[in-house]
Amino acid sequence: SVRSRSQAESGKQWYQRRVRGQIDMALRPYLMRDFISALPEYVSEQILSYLDEQSLCRAERVSKRWREIICNGHLWRKLIIRNVKTKAIWERLGKRREWISHLHRAAEFGSEYYKELYPKIVQDLKMSNEMWKLGKLNLRKIDCASHDSKGVYCLQYDDEKIVSGLRDNTIKVWDLNSLKNTMTLTGHTGSVLCMQYDENIIITGSSDASIRIWDVKTGEPLHMLIHHVDAVLHLRFQNGIMVSCSKDRTIAVWTMSGNPQNIVMKHALVGHRAAVNVVDFDEKYIVSASGDRTIKVWGTEACEFIRTLQGHTRGIACLQYHGTLVVSGSSDCTIKLWDIEAGAILRTLEGHEELVRCIRFDSHRIVSGAYDGKIKVWDLKAALDPRTPVKDICIRTISEHKGRVFRLQFDEFQIVSSSHDDSIVIFDFLSPHDYYSDFSAIRPIHYSENSSIEDCDSDTTLRRLDSNNSLDSLDDSS
Repeated sequence: SVRSRSQAESGKQWYQRRVRGQIDMALRPYLMRDFISALPEYVSEQILSYLDEQSLCRAERVSKRWREIICNGHLWRKLIIRNVKTKAIWERLGKRREWISHLHRAAEFGSEYYKELYPKIVQDLKMSNEMWKLGKLNLRKIDCASHDSKGVYCLQYDDEKIVSGLRDNTIKVWDLNSLKNTMTLTGHTGSVLCMQYDENIIITGSSDASIRIWDVKTGEPLHMLIHHVDAVLHLRFQNGIMVSCSKDRTIAVWTMSGNPQNIVMKHALVGHRAAVNVVDFDEKYIVSASGDRTIKVWGTEACEFIRTLQGHTRGIACLQYHGTLVVSGSSDCTIKLWDIEAGAILRTLEGHEELVRCIRFDSHRIVSGAYDGKIKVWDLKAALDPRTPVKDICIRTISEHKGRVFRLQFDEFQIVSSSHDDSIVIFDFLSPHDYYSDFSAIRPIHYSENSSIEDCDSDTTLRRLDSNNSLDSLDDSS
């Protein structure tokens, strides 16, 4: 009986395997059907348009019909457009290299142009990244030609212009392409120490203790704010809030509406024991740094004090805050990286020989400027990795300014800095090679299973700031 049950079970399993085999044979032709070729072309185009660059390369090799669908649908062009919309570096490169206007002229350029353009963009990005470490810089310089006191304390730029605040009490606007002065704003009776602008207004702070608002297009003065009783050393605004700080040791939090006349002070934050040299903030925290050697963290909503970060041995001149990371520069000649939540120092960077006056960082790099006249570029990811040797963190030192570096801003392709030497210097990291007119300069792009557009190899795409001193008094002393 046991044997018979075993035989019955074996027979049952044999029968089930046979049935599954028959079903498999019957369905296989349907399962192996090329549905991309069978679907209406506009549907197939829509499906394939979601592919990344590696998958699109492979799809072109499936069949002539797939290649035809990709060609007719201009899918390489659509992939470039998608990257331009989702990756700021692609948009900036497109504007700088002027191929971005070609994306809306498909009939004129044809599908093959965009297929060939894609690897050229990748190569250009790769080589621009290498230029940060090794390449010869393309320098452009603005001599601000101040009549009296010389020095450019602050600046901000976009794709069209540079706006700068000068020691001679003026705000000057420069065309980024021609480097010509297009507008000069006057009204402050002291050095313009800080500024920020958006698409509508410029807001400036001065050693005359005032904050002034100007029309960004016409330069017309719109309003003046008086609250601080000493020099306004720094300010930031965003999302209806402005934060300013002063040599009077206070921080002011302002509410902003659409009308520049309706900027109202909301809170005054008091706690620092010396001039407050810099502030930064987001929707969660306001972060301030002072000549008292401390960084203080405040709640943005309620403006309550939260914690103090201590570690610098001299006054702190500059900082930037983003996410959970704070990067600060000090008169002790060091740069410190902090976790704002834990209040802990993540890394200390040494290399500058004098006060670190300005600092900015993005997701890849930290760029610092100091009174030693040097600009240093640091690898941010390496700095955050405790296993990285100190010698591998600073990737480049630039010595171009003949005086103290006061302010800088940078993006993926350039650093724009200003100095006590009365100049603004633009350091351009774009490769000098014109990839886009020579379409035979780069071999076709090939992808392996583990490669990506970001990591293709060369064969694929080729004076001290103590508690009694503040920045403006130090800067004005020489």
